[in-house]
Amino acid sequence: METRPLGKTGLRVPVVGICPPEGPGRDAVLSRAVELGCGLFGSERPVPGALALPSDRREGYAFVRYNLLDQTAANAEIARLRREGTGVIAIHVLAGGALGGRGGEAVRVAELGCLVKPGRTLVQAALQFVLANESVSAALVRVAGAVQLEELLSAPDAPPLTGSDLEQIFEHWSNRFG
Repeated sequence: METRPLGKTGLRVPVVGICPPEGPGRDAVLSRAVELGCGLFGSERPVPGALALPSDRREGYAFVRYNLLDQTAANAEIARLRREGTGVIAIHVLAGGALGGRGGEAVRVAELGCLVKPGRTLVQAALQFVLANESVSAALVRVAGAVQLEELLSAPDAPPLTGSDLEQIFEHWSNRFG
């Protein structure tokens, strides 16, 4: 999996990491994630052979809410952190599950259906959008189970967002909130 520098920490991190579910199924998800090459976990419990990022802010990197539905404040915060040399870990990439088909925001999510293409789901497009920002070191996504895990970890290999896709995203955003 592609890696990026984590600010000025000297570390390189995989572009996609997961926060495993708590409770039953956690060990199975972790095991499968490692099999699929995931090496970045948001977990207080260590995962052998992987980089675990604690949930609180540490020296050299910061967690920023960033997704297709929540960009305005995030863009300014990401730019500021980049100027400071702080690595950015994007969180809430699926907008609390809304971009994965759970929760609210159904109308706004439906408007982003244009991003779904053969071989690319909306979840994968949402993750690709976050990673299209070169100032983002990695995206850390909470997974509900093994099926979603596979979809997320395959996102970098799905058909990439095109310039036209990105234009549609920004046009949608500016028309709705500009």
